[in-house]
Parts: sequence; C-alpha cells; structure tokens
Amino acid sequence: MCTLSFMPDQGGFHLLMNRDEQRMRPVGLPAALHSCEHYQALYPSEPTGGTWIGVNEKGLTIALINWYSKPQLQGAPAFSRGEIIPKLLAEHSPKNAEILLRSLPLTRLNPFRLILVSAMDQSLHEFRSGATTLEKLSFPWERHHWFSSGFDEPEAMRIRGMTSTKASGNDSLAMLQGLHRSHEPEKGSFSICMHREDAHTVSFTEVSVSSGTALMSHQNDSPCKLSAETTRTLTLEN
Repeated sequence: MCTLSFMPDQGGFHLLMNRDEQRMRPVGLPAALHSCEHYQALYPSEPTGGTWIGVNEKGLTIALINWYSKPQLQGAPAFSRGEIIPKLLAEHSPKNAEILLRSLPLTRLNPFRLILVSAMDQSLHEFRSGATTLEKLSFPWERHHWFSSGFDEPEAMRIRGMTSTKASGNDSLAMLQGLHRSHEPEKGSFSICMHREDAHTVSFTEVSVSSGTALMSHQNDSPCKLSAETTRTLTLEN
C-alpha cells in the first residue's frame, strides 16, 4: 500500500513516496548510509534490513510497491521483497540492475512493481513482476504517479489518480509534497495520505537527485502530521 510520485527538475529529479502499512507492523528505521557491495547507498529500512526506496552513489534510484491485484504466492517466498532494492543498488547502471533483477527467483516472490530512475541518462522504467512474467515499461521524462493498496487496489488507483490529475498544471515540488499529505476526496482508505482502522501511511520519503548530489529526507510518520524529518546527503560519482 503506497503512493509514489516522480517529477523531473533542472539537472535531476524528485521521487516522493508514502509507505502504507498495517498498524501492527514494526516501525521502520530512518534513512541511513549503507554499503551495497561496491557502492554506498541511502535508504530507510525495516528492522530486519530490507527497504522500499533507495539511491546509490551512481544516482541510481529504485522504489518498490507491492502488486495486490495479482494472485499472491502460495507458500513461503524465496526471500523478502525488501531485499531486492539493496541487491540492485550494488549495480552502477539501469542496464546492469535490470540484468540482476531478471536473474532473481521471481516465480518464488510475491508480485511487485519496481520503479527504476537514472538522472544520468534520463531514464524512467517500471518493472512489473506478476510471479510468472516480468514486464518492462518505459516512460517519458515527465511527472508520473504509481499507486498500490491491499484494500480494493483498482479503486484506490482510480481515486488517487483523480486526485493527482486535479493537481496537474502546477508542477512544483511544494505541490507534490502537498499531494502526499492530501486527504482528498476524504480522509480514509483511498486518500493519498491514507488512514484506516487497521492501516495508515506510516512514513514519507523524498529523494532529490541533482548534479553531483543525492538528498534523502525521511519522516517516520504520516506526512499530514508534518513531524520531524531526518535528512541525509550522498555525493554522487561521475
């Protein structure tokens, strides 16, 4: 259950993510520096080490959302989907990350959608793993949104899509941040800042990549609360 937004900026881009989880799930850890084989990377993490969004020294930025509309895996998965991003952040290019992704035991992982962004070549790709197939979609270098929900995912995608469309014509970072705090059309299951009895938006992460620098801000709370953020910076390699 998540909302992910991409917007290009001069010399780079912004990637914003609301993470929605069950209220009983352990609280995640704030953004920190991690070693991914040859490269350093910034990402928040589960207490067990996995993550849902990250960026490495090459500016490779990856986010993952669950795909609830597809049949879920029967039996135990090969490993947690949270381990996918740290594996891919060990690569220096979108091409190499894709090769590694395709080598994973996808038939033994629950369905997911993985978004891969590179400012170096201005590429924006989505990989849809339905457990039996892996589909690659490429998008123009312009604003885009992705949505997932464990509660009526098609309706959540429709309503959140409408909310995002209403905000069109004002492509600013402030607008996008406000969108991720939005309770339109009402505070509940289908608002982008999501609130249900059993689940809610538990964190907000913003990645900004520009020439030579990646900045990650992370709020371990619903974005509507405007709680304190941790901010980390990563110097990028050429």
